[in-house]
Amino acid sequence: MPKPYLMIGLMSGSSLDGLDAALCSFETDGTGHWSGQILATHSSSFPHSLELSLRNARTSSALELMETDAAFVRFSAEAVQSLCNQTGIQPLAIASHGHTVFHHPAAGYTTQIGNGGLLSGLTGLPVVSDFRTLDVGLGGQGAPLVPGAEKFLFASYDACLNLGGICNISFPKQSPFLGFDIAPCNQLLNLAASWIGLAYDPEGRNAAQGQLIPELMNELEALPYYRLPYPKSLGNEDVARTWIPVCEKWRHRPQDVLHTVSIHAARQIARSVMPLVKNGKMLVTGGGAFHDFLIRMIREELGKEWTVEIPAPELISFKEAYCFAFLGLKRILNEPNCFAEVTGAKTDSVCGALYGTVKLPD
Repeated sequence: MPKPYLMIGLMSGSSLDGLDAALCSFETDGTGHWSGQILATHSSSFPHSLELSLRNARTSSALELMETDAAFVRFSAEAVQSLCNQTGIQPLAIASHGHTVFHHPAAGYTTQIGNGGLLSGLTGLPVVSDFRTLDVGLGGQGAPLVPGAEKFLFASYDACLNLGGICNISFPKQSPFLGFDIAPCNQLLNLAASWIGLAYDPEGRNAAQGQLIPELMNELEALPYYRLPYPKSLGNEDVARTWIPVCEKWRHRPQDVLHTVSIHAARQIARSVMPLVKNGKMLVTGGGAFHDFLIRMIREELGKEWTVEIPAPELISFKEAYCFAFLGLKRILNEPNCFAEVTGAKTDSVCGALYGTVKLPD
């Protein structure tokens, strides 16, 4: 029997709630069927200074951006070392998503800081990073990438919904294989929560107490992105430029914004799903899966035709790190991990820059 492939996946999302690290094990039967499991996890909140630098990275100077990059890599290396010390296991390699600063594929660029060479040098482990650039060069969106792992690791689900800073979805059973960004999610919810002095809205309690703002709902629903055909993706700058100013008009009513944004996200999810798949089983992960009001709204919008499954907290929180660990493994094996049907590129590709030499198990 072949030995399992052990990988560490690193994920820093647009909601800036910290860095997730997952030690993962993957096996294949040699026919294209894969299975995997999360062996151990480590989550760490960013120090205030680093969080502030990441939040301001989009408008910082070139020198400040490089300083933020180096600080982010040092923080990532510490997370990897903690996970290795915790388990006593040295993985095959690290797969690092990095932290997205710019994402504008229509203009031909995307930037995730988290220098892979520096991370490899600091940890002594091979690193796969920079997963998006090749796909953008091939005319693709460079996003979303997680569907490339869901296609193999969650093939039993009709839909995989990730409620992160930006909400995205994939349909592992569909042919052609589909996946795309739906709408901002936790970025807007956390913003509104900050107006009442909270980092986030625990279990969606404030959203549940709010009231619908019809004018806000109408303005959100009318945004042009929702009429674009897929494949399509959203960047942090899109949210900052378009969605946040719409919500800011109502910052004097934070609970009502939380309520309205939750219903808006649920409606957009249902409108994205129903024309493609009428019924089935949906896996929901990402920080928004802990938002009880949002989940209730999603269930109401989808109706009885859909079973909305909320998995164990570990998978909710670390699924993206788990998926990037798999995408990094596929890069090491020189197998496609980015799919044209999802990103709109000219062709499938083997994405990711590899730093260091990988010694595959016998």
